[in-house]
Amino acid sequence: MGYKVFLDSTEIKFSACHFLKEPDQCSRLHGHNYYVSVEISDDLDNNYFVVDFIELNRRLGEIISPLDHYILIPEKSKDLKISKDDETVEIIVSNKKYLFPRSDVLFLPLPATTSELLAKYIHNKLKEIYQNKRIVVKVGESKSTMASYEE
Repeated sequence: MGYKVFLDSTEIKFSACHFLKEPDQCSRLHGHNYYVSVEISDDLDNNYFVVDFIELNRRLGEIISPLDHYILIPEKSKDLKISKDDETVEIIVSNKKYLFPRSDVLFLPLPATTSELLAKYIHNKLKEIYQNKRIVVKVGESKSTMASYEE
Protein backbone atom coordinates (compact mmCIF):
# COMPACT_ATOMS: atom_id res chain seq x y z
CA MET A 1 0.00 0.00 0.00
CA GLY A 2 2.36 2.68 -1.17
CA TYR A 3 -0.28 5.10 -2.41
CA LYS A 4 -2.36 7.57 -0.41
CA VAL A 5 -5.02 10.08 -1.28
CA PHE A 6 -6.11 12.96 0.91
CA LEU A 7 -9.43 14.75 1.01
CA ASP A 8 -9.03 17.89 3.08
CA SER A 9 -11.14 20.94 2.36
CA THR A 10 -12.85 23.62 4.41
CA GLU A 11 -15.99 22.65 2.47
CA ILE A 12 -16.08 19.21 4.11
CA LYS A 13 -17.74 20.13 7.37
CA PHE A 14 -20.82 19.96 9.50
CA SER A 15 -22.10 22.21 12.25
CA ALA A 16 -23.58 20.66 15.35
CA CYS A 17 -24.33 21.22 18.99
CA HIS A 18 -23.38 18.89 21.84
CA PHE A 19 -22.26 18.69 25.44
CA LEU A 20 -19.91 16.40 27.30
CA LYS A 21 -20.09 15.09 30.84
CA GLU A 22 -16.79 16.82 31.75
CA PRO A 23 -14.84 19.12 31.96
CA ASP A 24 -17.04 21.94 33.24
CA GLN A 25 -16.60 24.19 30.20
CA CYS A 26 -17.43 21.35 27.79
CA SER A 27 -20.36 20.18 29.90
CA ARG A 28 -22.27 23.28 28.83
CA LEU A 29 -24.34 23.09 25.67
CA HIS A 30 -22.13 24.40 22.84
CA GLY A 31 -21.49 23.95 19.15
CA HIS A 32 -18.69 23.52 16.64
CA ASN A 33 -18.05 23.73 12.96
CA TYR A 34 -16.50 20.29 12.60
CA TYR A 35 -14.03 19.93 9.73
CA VAL A 36 -13.49 16.44 8.37
CA SER A 37 -10.52 15.17 6.40
CA VAL A 38 -9.79 11.69 5.10
CA GLU A 39 -6.67 9.80 4.06
CA ILE A 40 -7.02 6.50 2.21
CA SER A 41 -4.16 4.13 1.40
CA ASP A 42 -4.14 1.16 -0.94
CA ASP A 43 -2.69 -0.20 -4.13
CA LEU A 44 -3.86 1.33 -7.37
CA ASP A 45 -6.98 -0.01 -9.07
CA ASN A 46 -7.44 -0.67 -12.81
CA ASN A 47 -7.85 3.08 -13.40
CA TYR A 48 -4.64 3.82 -11.46
CA PHE A 49 -6.60 5.32 -8.55
CA VAL A 50 -6.56 4.55 -4.85
CA VAL A 51 -10.11 5.88 -4.91
CA ASP A 52 -11.92 8.29 -7.21
CA PHE A 53 -11.82 11.71 -5.51
CA ILE A 54 -15.26 12.65 -6.82
CA GLU A 55 -16.82 9.46 -5.47
CA LEU A 56 -15.01 9.80 -2.11
CA ASN A 57 -16.17 13.41 -1.74
CA ARG A 58 -19.77 12.39 -2.52
CA ARG A 59 -19.70 9.40 -0.15
CA LEU A 60 -18.19 11.46 2.67
CA GLY A 61 -20.87 14.10 2.11
CA GLU A 62 -23.55 11.43 2.42
CA ILE A 63 -22.08 10.42 5.78
CA ILE A 64 -21.61 13.85 7.35
CA SER A 65 -24.60 15.69 5.87
CA PRO A 66 -27.08 13.95 8.24
CA LEU A 67 -25.04 15.29 11.21
CA ASP A 68 -25.35 18.92 10.13
CA HIS A 69 -27.30 21.37 12.28
CA TYR A 70 -28.46 18.95 14.96
CA ILE A 71 -27.97 18.51 18.66
CA LEU A 72 -25.87 15.35 18.81
CA ILE A 73 -26.89 13.00 21.61
CA PRO A 74 -24.83 9.89 22.45
CA GLU A 75 -27.51 7.27 22.98
CA LYS A 76 -25.03 4.77 24.43
CA SER A 77 -23.92 7.12 27.20
CA LYS A 78 -24.14 5.60 30.65
CA ASP A 79 -24.17 9.13 32.11
CA LEU A 80 -27.32 10.41 30.41
CA LYS A 81 -30.88 9.67 31.34
CA ILE A 82 -32.82 10.01 28.08
CA SER A 83 -36.61 10.22 27.78
CA LYS A 84 -38.23 10.84 24.42
CA ASP A 85 -41.55 10.89 22.67
CA ASP A 86 -42.61 12.00 19.19
CA GLU A 87 -42.26 15.69 20.01
CA THR A 88 -39.62 16.15 22.70
CA VAL A 89 -36.39 14.74 24.11
CA GLU A 90 -35.50 15.17 27.76
CA ILE A 91 -31.91 14.66 28.85
CA ILE A 92 -30.78 14.60 32.47
CA VAL A 93 -27.05 14.62 33.16
CA SER A 94 -25.45 15.42 36.51
CA ASN A 95 -27.46 18.35 37.87
CA LYS A 96 -28.72 19.55 34.46
CA LYS A 97 -31.95 18.92 32.63
CA TYR A 98 -32.41 19.67 28.93
CA LEU A 99 -35.64 19.63 26.94
CA PHE A 100 -35.28 19.71 23.15
CA PRO A 101 -37.69 19.49 20.24
CA ARG A 102 -37.37 15.95 18.85
CA SER A 103 -36.80 17.34 15.36
CA ASP A 104 -33.60 19.11 16.53
CA VAL A 105 -31.95 16.00 17.97
CA LEU A 106 -29.85 13.33 16.29
CA PHE A 107 -29.09 10.23 18.33
CA LEU A 108 -25.74 8.62 17.61
CA PRO A 109 -24.76 5.08 18.68
CA LEU A 110 -21.86 6.43 20.77
CA PRO A 111 -21.02 6.69 24.48
CA ALA A 112 -20.05 10.39 24.02
CA THR A 113 -19.88 12.95 21.23
CA THR A 114 -16.16 13.71 21.44
CA SER A 115 -14.21 14.46 18.28
CA GLU A 116 -12.39 11.17 18.76
CA LEU A 117 -15.61 9.16 18.69
CA LEU A 118 -17.07 11.21 15.85
CA ALA A 119 -13.92 10.41 13.85
CA LYS A 120 -14.41 6.70 14.56
CA TYR A 121 -18.11 6.92 13.63
CA ILE A 122 -17.25 8.48 10.25
CA HIS A 123 -14.37 6.02 9.77
CA ASN A 124 -16.69 3.05 10.34
CA LYS A 125 -19.18 4.38 7.79
CA LEU A 126 -16.38 4.82 5.21
CA LYS A 127 -15.01 1.36 6.01
CA GLU A 128 -18.38 -0.14 4.99
CA ILE A 129 -17.78 1.35 1.52
CA TYR A 130 -13.99 0.96 1.21
CA GLN A 131 -13.54 -2.33 3.04
CA ASN A 132 -10.02 -3.30 2.03
CA LYS A 133 -8.40 0.11 2.25
CA ARG A 134 -6.54 1.77 5.11
CA ILE A 135 -8.55 4.81 6.21
CA VAL A 136 -7.66 7.69 8.51
CA VAL A 137 -10.40 10.15 9.47
CA LYS A 138 -9.68 13.44 11.21
CA VAL A 139 -12.32 15.61 12.84
CA GLY A 140 -11.34 19.12 13.86
CA GLU A 141 -13.24 21.43 16.16
CA SER A 142 -10.98 24.38 15.33
CA LYS A 143 -7.75 25.16 13.45
CA SER A 144 -5.72 23.94 16.41
CA THR A 145 -7.74 21.01 17.78
CA MET A 146 -8.23 17.79 15.87
CA ALA A 147 -8.79 14.11 16.63
CA SER A 148 -8.19 11.16 14.32
CA TYR A 149 -9.12 7.51 14.05
CA GLU A 150 -7.55 4.75 11.99
CA GLU A 151 -7.29 0.99 11.99
